[in-house]
Amino acid sequence: MNGYERRKEQKKIDIKKAAFFLFQKQGVKDIKIEDIAKKAGVSQVTIYNHFGSKEALFREVIKDYTTEQYEFHKELFDKDISFLEKMKTSILYKTKELENIHPEVIREMMLVDEELKAFLADFQTKYAIPLILKLIKDAQLSGEINPDLSEQSIMVYIQLFNNDMLITLITGENGKKLASDIFQMFFYGLSHPKEY
Repeated sequence: MNGYERRKEQKKIDIKKAAFFLFQKQGVKDIKIEDIAKKAGVSQVTIYNHFGSKEALFREVIKDYTTEQYEFHKELFDKDISFLEKMKTSILYKTKELENIHPEVIREMMLVDEELKAFLADFQTKYAIPLILKLIKDAQLSGEINPDLSEQSIMVYIQLFNNDMLITLITGENGKKLASDIFQMFFYGLSHPKEY
């Protein structure tokens, strides 16, 4: 990669970082290309040349974010720590992430933008669900999860926590507390979590 290509790639990275920061704090609708250009230190024309539109830039940012989330969890789940520790770390991480993302961003990516919905569904099928299933199978082999549970029942359980109504509730009023509670129920059920 020559110097021009490196500078061009760095501009794209700077634009995506600026856009994600602004979307995260203020949502999507109120942000203008002008705001992103100012934050990234580039011209509006540069953003249009690289991404075409604010909507395309938003999709690109969310796709990158989704990949980063997956990589974090892949690395976490590969660590030589207990299933419980992995779940505690994952719950804390996801809760903190949700607290820092404007609810409009979650609604837009999960409920409104059809292209992103399709991308996320495909990503979940190809990457996220297999990663979770591997984690669960490993935990079953180590005796940390009931080994008698079938893969099908585990998949149904996962799908119960992955639906549009739930996403709508999480992005609404009191959504952060609700998200935290749901993550807890997903991993620990309705019983009071034991201290280990």
